[in-house]
Amino acid sequence: MSMKRKILTISLIVSFSVLLWVFVSFSGEFSITVNLPTKVVNIPENLSVSSISAKEVSITLKGQGWQLAQHTLGRNPKFFLPSPESPGEEKIPTRNVIYINSWLSSTLQLAEIHPEIVTVVVEEKVLKIVEIIPVVSLTFKPGYGLVSKLSVEPDSVKIEGPKSIVAPMTSISTKGVGLTNLEKGETIKLQLENIDYVKPEISECKVTYDVQKIVDKTFTNLIVNTDNIPSRYELILSPAEVELTLRGGLNLLSKMKNSDINIFVDFDQAINDTNGFVEPQIYVPEFTSIVEVKPNHLEYIIKKY
Repeated sequence: MSMKRKILTISLIVSFSVLLWVFVSFSGEFSITVNLPTKVVNIPENLSVSSISAKEVSITLKGQGWQLAQHTLGRNPKFFLPSPESPGEEKIPTRNVIYINSWLSSTLQLAEIHPEIVTVVVEEKVLKIVEIIPVVSLTFKPGYGLVSKLSVEPDSVKIEGPKSIVAPMTSISTKGVGLTNLEKGETIKLQLENIDYVKPEISECKVTYDVQKIVDKTFTNLIVNTDNIPSRYELILSPAEVELTLRGGLNLLSKMKNSDINIFVDFDQAINDTNGFVEPQIYVPEFTSIVEVKPNHLEYIIKKY
């Protein structure tokens, strides 16, 4: 007999022996304990669960190894509880509802169950539209930064659940995510957070952000306006123009014009001044910051006619 055939014969014998051992072993009586998550079923359409006293039920089963393996291995069973028919609290004996759990074979023996009583509370179900709040932590490569608000699509979601939980809600957050070393914007998908007994219409949303290289840009000949000048008064500034250096995203600053920057002095600043000069108030587009203003103090003259 060739070496190859010998190896094949030995392999078959070993495999048969293992299978025979498994068959004999699993034919015996076994006992296992499993923890099953609870789930309320057959809930009336107008009601919603707001409380279950036990998140899990622990059951001990006895039976032949094959039967136990068939009903537990590779499966993810739940322990079903019947819903109360009207709003309120109901104490449910767990041994009395085995009939609902049809996955439990009649050939298996229920030895123990804990807890023996599970309290289920149901109440009026309500619907509501709430805002989606993205939970995102962003860090950037050196020299880069965020140049836009986070855009959420959709920005709201319809939720349903028990009135006591849903009615006070104004928003629902996403599950948190952290992104690092960013140098460009993108759109990501985020899962909505899980809230017990609350069901959102969708499970995820899209969040878009823009990241750009951060640079400085100087704007010259920016006119300083005067505001809230009473009749028969005039406020004259010297100089009447300033130079402003802003820091922000490369693409953002490249599209900015002088007209996008609002610089002014309010009449009350001058009339209440005791220093002989005023500082201009400056409003710049979001996601830009002021690096330098030249000059940052302006002399003035108030004329009355």
